[in-house]
Amino acid sequence: MRRPITVKDAARFFLPLIFMTELNMISKSVIHAFLARLAAPKIVLAAFSTSFAFYYTVASGTEVSGLISISYLRDRRCIAHLLGFFCLLLAIPVGVAQIVAWTPVGDWLYGEVFGASAEVTGQARWATFYLSLSAPVLLLRALAFGLIMINRRTILITFSTLLRLLSLAVSLVVLPLWLEGASVGAAALVTCMAVETAFAWGAAARYFRALPAREGDLPRYGELWRFCWPLMLNQSSEMGVVMAINVFLGRLATPDLALAAFGVVHGLANLLLSPVRNLLHTAQTLARTRADVRVMVRFAGGVVAFFTLLVGAIFLSPLRGWVLTGVMGLTAELAAYSAPAVMIAFLVAGFWGYSALFRGLLAGARRTTAIAASAGARLAIVTAAGSVTFFVGGLNGAVFGVVAWALTLAAEATILGAWLSRGRGKALFPAEATRASAGN
Repeated sequence: MRRPITVKDAARFFLPLIFMTELNMISKSVIHAFLARLAAPKIVLAAFSTSFAFYYTVASGTEVSGLISISYLRDRRCIAHLLGFFCLLLAIPVGVAQIVAWTPVGDWLYGEVFGASAEVTGQARWATFYLSLSAPVLLLRALAFGLIMINRRTILITFSTLLRLLSLAVSLVVLPLWLEGASVGAAALVTCMAVETAFAWGAAARYFRALPAREGDLPRYGELWRFCWPLMLNQSSEMGVVMAINVFLGRLATPDLALAAFGVVHGLANLLLSPVRNLLHTAQTLARTRADVRVMVRFAGGVVAFFTLLVGAIFLSPLRGWVLTGVMGLTAELAAYSAPAVMIAFLVAGFWGYSALFRGLLAGARRTTAIAASAGARLAIVTAAGSVTFFVGGLNGAVFGVVAWALTLAAEATILGAWLSRGRGKALFPAEATRASAGN
């Protein structure tokens, strides 16, 4: 039997992940700040942002691998079994990335679909190649993080991400000796991820040794696929929303400016708000009973309120100008274009927090099909919103991007919340625990 969780339990699990996520997002903002100080910053930032959005849309399985690890990693045999499944998931996306990087398909994708200039397109193709090198690194990291989360030692993940940030600083200094433009940012990101993964496995080794050699039958790949395909679709829609926004921004009167500004604003909003996404892992790992669910809903409300106030305090105050020009090093043109968008970034917090919570509850119960419907809704919403760009070419692209992003998260939170509240949630979670869970 397992005791119900408390808000203190949720906070103890969640708080180290705040620092992990913040450090993770800082790494992307550090890259943006570094690239903004290179020659032709609009070109470099637009190339990095578009290649990042494309690659991590098609390679969304790297994110789902972490959720699979938490739910299915139960004995030592599972490591190789799950790794084999992860490789199957990513074989096609990584192949697509190579085609984009090395063939004229890349010119068509970035030049025609995204509407980027020839200079942006050339740098984006090279950046796509370097980003694709992160695939094996992220799969191994997912297994290590899964072991650590199951054992509720999330502080170790924070330490690994701190090392990631330090190694990123070194990479950004060293890599320009061989690379240039957006390729520097992409290669530096992969390098720091590799360092983070190596440390995470060193920390997780004792938990791997503590696993039983065999505990029941290995999950069939069909079972794993039924669990993960809705999550993959959802993750694809998350990055697909960003990619779609970039595509629509390419239709505006000043596409390079819009692409560069939205990349910076999206990075800053992620930096401040992305800790709320850890409500997914917290709910998936901890919530087993209806009492647990009630605790998680109360805890999520506090988390959302805190981060909404945090973003408002920074971007609705004079700190906004200091962040855009002093910290990010934006030109006056980019800073002025980005300012209205960061002022409304607080709108994202609540929708993101509750959509993550509801996804985590469904993943923990291994009932993920409903998540697929929300993914479809997100893509439909961003497509509908993006149609405006065909008629109003003078839109501020960064503002459009933030509004469209918030609308898609609102749709997802509404759909999943309604699904859980119509009695199905009660059926998924018993009144009290009937079995112990690993690490609980």
